[in-house]
Amino acid sequence: MSKEKLVVIGNGMAGTRFVEEVVPNGGDDQFDISVFGEEPYGNYNRILLSGVISQTHTSDELFLNPMDWYDQNGVTLYAGIRALEIDTDSKIVHGQEDHSIPYDKLVIATGSIPFIPPIEGIYDDNNLLREGVFSFRSLEDCIEIVQYASGARHAVVIGGGLLGLETTHGLINRGLHVDVVHIASHLMDAQLDADAGKLLQQSLESLEGMGVTFHLEKTTTCVVGDNLVTGVEFKDGSAIECDMVVIATGVRPNVSIAKSAGLDVN
Repeated sequence: MSKEKLVVIGNGMAGTRFVEEVVPNGGDDQFDISVFGEEPYGNYNRILLSGVISQTHTSDELFLNPMDWYDQNGVTLYAGIRALEIDTDSKIVHGQEDHSIPYDKLVIATGSIPFIPPIEGIYDDNNLLREGVFSFRSLEDCIEIVQYASGARHAVVIGGGLLGLETTHGLINRGLHVDVVHIASHLMDAQLDADAGKLLQQSLESLEGMGVTFHLEKTTTCVVGDNLVTGVEFKDGSAIECDMVVIATGVRPNVSIAKSAGLDVN
């Protein structure tokens, strides 16, 4: 009896957890399993990413399923290969580098992507984040932030939620002064009320050597600098000088490939 072809799009925590459940419950006998993973790694714990910046964890300590785990469990991982299109009529997933994989069963577990606010001057001519501007979502993001921070002195972190504060802590541990810019009236407004947010801010500001300044109810409109980042400007006309910017304004569901296939993602 031939195996059915099971294709999983997404090698994040949800997609890999699904495979981890399928394999030991007879899935390896029933299915020929293929996984598209956009990042060139095995599965890792995103919750610990901030530890890479703050130097409490190495990148190697993040991995939950290294590359050889997939081989040992009969799973084909297309690491670093993005799934580009789902042909639901022919039941084929088309990916980068001419990888076209047929499926009988398809699981879409593409997780989320960083939300990037509409800020002038953050993209280069290729519509990628320009040198000195970073998002914070992946291991590659963290590695690039750490490398750039080694030659920087002053960072602006856009976003005063949990992710932004974790990034701030990591950059301070690396010797940078950090200005945290937040559009809301208090920190961590998704988790805390105004009084608790104010107490958190006071607590962080009171810690000796923290090297952080908070700017609340600020809307960032522009990252300035010709070749190198030299600062950010705000809607109210004020500005801050800096030599790197990290955008940590939350995430949005990554539903583009599902939408392009005409699937209902609402």
